[in-house]
Amino acid sequence: MSSVPIAPPPAWVTCPKCATQVPCYEPARSKCFGCFNCRTLFEANPATPTNKGRIIKGFRKENVTGPSLPLGITGALGSYYCRITGYQVRTEQQDRIAEWREYQLRPAEPIVGGDSIDFPLQLAEYQGHWLLIKQARSHPVTKGNHSFQGKEWTSQSTGNTYQLWHRYQPVIRDAQGEFDWNIIEDERLKVQEFTCPPYLLSSEQAPKANSVWYQAEYLEPDQVATAFGVNANTLPSRVGTGAAQPNPHDTAPAWRLFGVAALLLSLLAGWLAITRPSATTTETFTIPAVPAAPAPGAGLLTAPPTVDTLGRAVVPAAGAATPSAPAAATPAASTGYSQMLVSKSIVLTHSSAVDITFTALDLTNHWVEITANLVNEETGRGYEVTRSLEYYEGVEDGESWSEGNRSANVVISGLPPGRYHLNIYPSPEAGTSDTMLLVLLEQHSSFVSNFLIILVLMSAVPLWHWMRHSSFETSRWENSDFAPASD
Repeated sequence: MSSVPIAPPPAWVTCPKCATQVPCYEPARSKCFGCFNCRTLFEANPATPTNKGRIIKGFRKENVTGPSLPLGITGALGSYYCRITGYQVRTEQQDRIAEWREYQLRPAEPIVGGDSIDFPLQLAEYQGHWLLIKQARSHPVTKGNHSFQGKEWTSQSTGNTYQLWHRYQPVIRDAQGEFDWNIIEDERLKVQEFTCPPYLLSSEQAPKANSVWYQAEYLEPDQVATAFGVNANTLPSRVGTGAAQPNPHDTAPAWRLFGVAALLLSLLAGWLAITRPSATTTETFTIPAVPAAPAPGAGLLTAPPTVDTLGRAVVPAAGAATPSAPAAATPAASTGYSQMLVSKSIVLTHSSAVDITFTALDLTNHWVEITANLVNEETGRGYEVTRSLEYYEGVEDGESWSEGNRSANVVISGLPPGRYHLNIYPSPEAGTSDTMLLVLLEQHSSFVSNFLIILVLMSAVPLWHWMRHSSFETSRWENSDFAPASD
C-alpha cells in the first residue's frame, strides 16, 4: 500500500447504473468516468452532479483485477509532480490475449499559465514493464493525413534510430476514474510503435485525421514504486523483455578494454622484436635417391655414417676402411635411409623457441620422412623431431586432384641460449629420384602464437558480453512481428 495519503477529491459524480459516488479531481476537464463498483463507463458533468449521467459502455467485472497504483495517489516522476486520476485496461483487436494497463496522470497542483505540453501524461504497464508516455517533440512528418509507412526512422535532433515494433488497434476492456475524453473513441485508432531503448515512439491516427505522436521512456519498477511511495513487491512482476527495456549487457566497455589491451600487447610485441632480435637461417639440401631394395642375400651395404658426441658426422680418414654391415641391418634396405645432412649453426642470444619448417620442393607422388635432431653445440644435448611429407596428384574422370602437403612445421620451445645446428636424417621412399629439401630455422616464432593465444583469451570477455547482449535482443524481438533480419 501507499505511504502517501490520498487527498479527498474536490468533486464527485454519480454512476448512472449503480449510483456509486465516483471521485473527480479535475472537475473543469473531466467528462468521462469509470465506475470501480459496477465497471460502467459513463459521461457526466461534475458541475451538475444531480444530473444523471449517460452510460457509454459496461465492462465485464470478472476480467480485471484493478489497478496496481491507487487512484488519487500523487508522485514525482522526474520533473513531473502528478496525480493518478484514471485507469484503463487495453488489449488489441487482433490479439485479445495481450493486455496492458494505462494510468492517466494529471498535475497534482495547479500549473501557472495552464498545462505544459506534456500533460496529460500516461503511465503504461505491460507484464511488469513500465513506460512514461508524453507528447513527442521529434517525430516523422507526413503530408496531410497520410500515415508513416517506414520501418525505421532517425531523429535529426537526437540521432536516435527507431525501428518498427508493432501495429495494432486498441480495445478498451476496463476503465476506472476520470478522463477528459471519451476513451472508447480510441478503439478507432490505428497505432504504430517504434522502439529505440529506452524510448518508444508511437503514433495514433483516427480515420481521416493526422497522426498524433507520443514518446515513451522506460521506467524500472523501483522507480515507479519510489515515485508513488508504494512497496515494489505489490507491483506486477516483470515477464520477458520489454519493447523499450534497456539492454543491461553493454558490449562497448568490454570491447574498448579489449582494444586497449590488444594495443598494449602489440606494443610489447614490437618492443621485444626490436630489443630481442631473432635469428634465421635457410638452407637447401639434396636428398639422394634411394634405389629399390635388393633381393634378399644380394650382398652388403655401407653402414650409416658415424657421428661424434656433438652429433656431427665423422668423415673417415683417407684410405681408412669403411665398415660394412649385413644387408638385413642396412637402413636403406629396411627404411629407405639416405644420408645425414647437417645445417648451418644458429645462435640463440636468449632463451626462446625455434620454428623449423621442412619443405620438399619437388615432392610429387611419393613421400619422405624427416628425422631431425637440434643439437646444442656446447652441451651436446639434442632435441629430436620427426615429420612426414607426402604429396600426390593426378587426374581422374577428367578432373585434377591432389592430397597431402609438401611442407611440415615443428616448434621447439624453451631452448636455453647457445649455438645450435640441425642434424637431418631423411628417409625417402625407395625407388624415387633425388628430392630438394628446403629447411628454415626461425627464432622467436613461438611469440606470434603466444600473442594470438592471449588475444583469443582476452576476446572471451567481450564475446561473452556480446552473446548475452544478442540473447537479450533476441528475447525482445520475439514479441514483435517486425524483427530485424539477422546479419
